[in-house]
Amino acid sequence: MKIAVWHNLRSGGGSRALHQHIKGLAQRGHTIEVWTSSIADSKFLDVDQYVAQTHILPLSMDIRIREEYKDKVWALQFEPETRIRRMLDFCRQCADQINAGGFDVLFANSCIIFSMPYIGRFVNIPKALYLGEPNRTLFESSPDLIWEGLPPANRNWKKSDYRHQYWDDIFRIRQARVRVREEIENYRNYDRVLVNSYFSNENLLRAYGGAGEVCYLGIDSSLFPFHNLPREPFVMGLGAFFQHKRPDMAIESLALVPEAIRPKLVWVGDMGDKAYVEKLRKLSQEANVQFEPREKIPHQELVRLLNTASCLLYTSTLEPFGLAPLEANACGLPVVAVAEGGVRETVIDNYNGLLVNRKPAEMAQAVERVLTDQALADRLSRNARRVVQEQWTFEKSIDRIEDALWQTIGKERKVVVR
Repeated sequence: MKIAVWHNLRSGGGSRALHQHIKGLAQRGHTIEVWTSSIADSKFLDVDQYVAQTHILPLSMDIRIREEYKDKVWALQFEPETRIRRMLDFCRQCADQINAGGFDVLFANSCIIFSMPYIGRFVNIPKALYLGEPNRTLFESSPDLIWEGLPPANRNWKKSDYRHQYWDDIFRIRQARVRVREEIENYRNYDRVLVNSYFSNENLLRAYGGAGEVCYLGIDSSLFPFHNLPREPFVMGLGAFFQHKRPDMAIESLALVPEAIRPKLVWVGDMGDKAYVEKLRKLSQEANVQFEPREKIPHQELVRLLNTASCLLYTSTLEPFGLAPLEANACGLPVVAVAEGGVRETVIDNYNGLLVNRKPAEMAQAVERVLTDQALADRLSRNARRVVQEQWTFEKSIDRIEDALWQTIGKERKVVVR
């Protein structure tokens, strides 16, 4: 196949998944070109060795004051705001190049601004989308729900303040309604929408009114090898330093582990909110928990940590899939995870990890079990490697994505005996 890939991704799980797909498809002889924007993180994706060319087109989402006023007028008329208009123009430019390139299929991926990408509207070849998750800001409380009403007016309010909040609320809700309308239209423009878990598929159905197809990811064990190193008295967290990844819960949980065996928390993230990291430092000091934030570390160092930690704490809120638990498992690292989202499809309780409710006390008890019961830790470690080798291999994940792309263009995958 000649495949046009489109994405607007930052560093993180979505980019790691796309890197895996591009690498695997290229190794099977498919020709790939990539289209992306100047605000995406192409350096993190790092696929130049696998693709014929990467096209980076300019895109800006910075808004001036006069454009903010225009957006308010457009909102009242249910017209798209400036950022949507810019994205539409950007996608038209990408589509013009893709349509002229003689490609068999578009393999679109998520957008960091809008989640559901607009590129599908303008490309006239078969179109498949791999969507990490719907736009959570529009469809979930994360942590606040955008549709929640203002507090009722009372005698303590100044009339001028109330009028200001009233109109701001109208503009905000109108813009959100337009975004929902536009994203649903985007969904309808793809021939096939692929998701990373059954949990994500349910979210897709709730958000956009139609289901997709589950196309599970996998782990390249050559990138996450098991080195059989001695385990050290620290636990890991993996995920960006943002609230929805809940490193604060990991700290609160470890604070409940008896001080004599309380491990250090090493949290590795690819990006973060500096102010939030400072809040985490303060929280850890108050809780008497050693907290070591590590940002954008080399891959070799990540593998070393996964091979020497005692367990991985996975506290993300409603994570759609979660590559981190499987990456940890590939390195023989047991996982203690909140039983939410796609993690319930990868972590089998008491087999390759321990699942708990979103309660620090339960997570603390699970960590204590792993730290003090060597037989349990060894069994979880063996099973963790086994489950990755049997169910979550890189080759199987590429089989799935290749099948999906062949089906999108109306053909069957050509199976090669290896």
